[in-house]
Amino acid sequence: MAGWTKAQYDAAYSFRVERYLGGHPMSRPEVRINYHEFSMKPILEERWRRTTAVLAPAIGPGDRVLVIGAGFGWGVRAIIRRTGATAIGIDNSAYIQGEKGNDDTAEIEAAITAVGLDPSSARGLEIIAAVATPGPRAKVEILDEDMATPESRQRIATALGGAPTWMVVEDIVDDAMTDTEITTLAGRLDNSTAKKVWLYTRTAARTSEQLNALTGHKVIEFGTYRLVG
Repeated sequence: MAGWTKAQYDAAYSFRVERYLGGHPMSRPEVRINYHEFSMKPILEERWRRTTAVLAPAIGPGDRVLVIGAGFGWGVRAIIRRTGATAIGIDNSAYIQGEKGNDDTAEIEAAITAVGLDPSSARGLEIIAAVATPGPRAKVEILDEDMATPESRQRIATALGGAPTWMVVEDIVDDAMTDTEITTLAGRLDNSTAKKVWLYTRTAARTSEQLNALTGHKVIEFGTYRLVG
């Protein structure tokens, strides 16, 4: 199944950044950025702190963890840091794959230009200095794999140094995702003997209990951080 497009990421994540940098004049719009580490980190730090508190008793330094729908790998990094496990991610988004090796400066410059500022001087340069993240956007391995074939699963195992012992589906299930798409993905996970858990923000379409019943896998519900299944 195809990963999100840049337009979908932009629609889901839009953050006003100048409120953290002294504000902006009412004569122009505030600079907004989207799926960037600066804006996502405050959300993800708490989310992954709570999530790994649930996972850490079961996942440790001897484990090999595959994160599905990993984006730029911020969750992968959290698992490595907080559990000591080996971890990589997979993501089929053309946007993620195209940008994972780049820094985020070009997108931030475009956001600054969009409100009439010059990104190379004065306020524009100040925003870049505060917001841009040095180095590639993905600082861990994010493969373009879908687990649909034995060959794909072997490439994942090679990158991990062995077959996964855990598979963590990052928060990818939304109201637009059909039951068929979910069960197809669950079936691909079931080709592995790894333990499985889905991280899920409850939507109008499904409760966490319904997702657990649909996949046959455990679910950690964001917000409550309860384990279902």
